[in-house]
Amino acid sequence: MASLRDLKRQIESIKNIAKVTEALQTVSSVKFRKAENRVRKARPYAENVEQMMRDVARSATGTNPLLAGREVRRVAVATITADRGLAGGFNAQVLRRTMRLRDELDKETVQVASGRKAAAFFRFRGVNLAETYTGFSDSPTYEQAREIGQALTGLFDDEEADEVYLVYNRFETALTQRPVVTRLLPVAQEEEEDEDGEGSDTSYFEYVPDAETVLRKLVPRYVETMVWQALLESAAGEHGARMTAMKNATDNANDLASNLTLQMNKARQAQITQEILEIVGGAEALAAG
Repeated sequence: MASLRDLKRQIESIKNIAKVTEALQTVSSVKFRKAENRVRKARPYAENVEQMMRDVARSATGTNPLLAGREVRRVAVATITADRGLAGGFNAQVLRRTMRLRDELDKETVQVASGRKAAAFFRFRGVNLAETYTGFSDSPTYEQAREIGQALTGLFDDEEADEVYLVYNRFETALTQRPVVTRLLPVAQEEEEDEDGEGSDTSYFEYVPDAETVLRKLVPRYVETMVWQALLESAAGEHGARMTAMKNATDNANDLASNLTLQMNKARQAQITQEILEIVGGAEALAAG
């Protein structure tokens, strides 16, 4: 059984840990509110750009690889994680989804990593990284999204990859971040149906000079926007996951400190009782003598 001194030291140590985790929770809470607000504002724009991209893709004809694709020999997978840990399973779940996607595709893979956790994960497993981006996961900018987007588009244009996928955590709530996979290139032609079961008709759109030219101009902006939205989603999810993880850690530390305090009080009471019994026993022995 631990001595009173040992128990007291454990309690002090645990209380210090609780102070640290509580401070991290407070910082993450402030950052989370800002990141959540950015996601809410950016989502309508990203959804409109994606819908416009689909409309143009449905109207374009010909054999443009950006639309029709080409024989798939290599695929590029861009994985977005955080630069730091202490966020529960936030990073682990998106990395697991990436490895599952690589297995499902069963093709030669060009890996791109955003976030120190992704870079460390793939390097540890001996996976060569075509591009690595770190240092901005908690507060990304559009310039950084443009840099990643241009690199991904370049991989496709240079035929280093015949398909480009993006894997990231989509923010839902502070407690829930869902890993999702999005195919960026070639642009998928989705058959959308209305309430009558008929596909969406975009024949009334007119494009100047033509849909193919618009497509070539729009694709880079589309890729940048999708990466930008993914970075914002990941940042909000990271702060939410860390805030939740630190709250749980603080609660657990406080509970453990309370249990150890109770254990210490019982040990102190038992020690006092033992000392009283020894005094009484000594007094009785003297009286009997």
